[in-house]
Amino acid sequence: MAAPAAEAPAPVAAPVLPPARSKDADPARLQTSPLLPAAGWSDLPPDLVRRVADSLVAANDLDCYMDFRAVCSGWRAATDDPRSDPFDPRFRPRRWVILDDGDDLLLLNAATGRFLRKRIPLLRRYHVLAATPGGFFVLADRYPSRAACVFNPLTGVLIRFAAPVPTKKVAAATVVFGRSSWPTLTLNLLCDSPSKSYSATPDMASFQEKEVQLPIDCHISLKAVRGGVYADGGGAAQGYRHGVSVIFEIFDLIQSLHVHPSMFYAEDLPVAGHANDHTRFFIVEFGGEVLIIIKLQRCVKVFKMDIGSIVPVESIGSHAIFIGHHRCLAVDTDKFPSVESNCLYYVERLGSSAYICMYNLKDEKDERISAGAVDFVKLHELFVLAAHRPFTIIQLLSSYTINVWDSQLPLQQGAN
Repeated sequence: MAAPAAEAPAPVAAPVLPPARSKDADPARLQTSPLLPAAGWSDLPPDLVRRVADSLVAANDLDCYMDFRAVCSGWRAATDDPRSDPFDPRFRPRRWVILDDGDDLLLLNAATGRFLRKRIPLLRRYHVLAATPGGFFVLADRYPSRAACVFNPLTGVLIRFAAPVPTKKVAAATVVFGRSSWPTLTLNLLCDSPSKSYSATPDMASFQEKEVQLPIDCHISLKAVRGGVYADGGGAAQGYRHGVSVIFEIFDLIQSLHVHPSMFYAEDLPVAGHANDHTRFFIVEFGGEVLIIIKLQRCVKVFKMDIGSIVPVESIGSHAIFIGHHRCLAVDTDKFPSVESNCLYYVERLGSSAYICMYNLKDEKDERISAGAVDFVKLHELFVLAAHRPFTIIQLLSSYTINVWDSQLPLQQGAN
């Protein structure tokens, strides 16, 4: 006879836990003073709004400042409008560089390491002549006026000039703001002619042409502009000017390195393998000081310009310098973790390709750091680095130093 089936044990009832006490249910937390009603973001005190806005201006993140003002009328009332005073030094771009000049501009705040992708349809209505080291655009009206304009891409402020732009090809430009009680602005154009420059203020009817007596002075000025020495009113080195004695000191320095000075002054990229491909010369703004960077074959020399003398520099501390054929840029490696401190980066050509190299100033050794050859091709009369995406920070900054925004006005004239 089969044994009777064992009875299943009765299920044990789950213990009933007391309800959890929510922090939000605390009456003390929910109690609101009837004298202080809940306020929205638009009701923030004006002094607090100004403190936040001032922090954006201090970092020169002017695009964020403009977005901040656009939130509501109360925030606009509590902050200053950059359009009301285009000469206000707080709202000038400082150390912004343009890494990509396509339909969407890629800009970089070299002081903070912040990237910005920005579409600016206004640029299609003008001829772009140049982009200054600080971040201004120099524009020209479409024919027939050709009037010059200075455009701030971060605030949208456009300063118009009465003078038409010279028909010469613009190689570089500077925007210098006066320091007198009466606000002034001078636009300086360095053209491809080795002995001429042009300058104008907004109310002048024409650009003043200046004939440079010493051709070496024009070349040194061009190297200083492209090295960021003329900092568009935002840097300590803005007032730097070359005296005759300084010019000859630089000339003697170059000769002491047993290199003919003419090798430093060619604006076109040299033929690969030629000796000129290894020699480059720039005057660079560096933390308020002026450095002379001389790139030789597998060697880089750095000097500092003191009053009446030029002294060697053995260390650039936590900074790095990128040396190109056309431009030179110093960055703080604390803002760019992938960039080595106390090093100088440059592009070494090899046929139609190139390698990115790094020179350690302390060890006096250089090495190739690119994984393989990077294409070095000519597009629209410009040489660019063409690597597989995504680009590294080092590739972007290296490309910036060899690629310059070409003046569109002569190109348009040639097309016509």
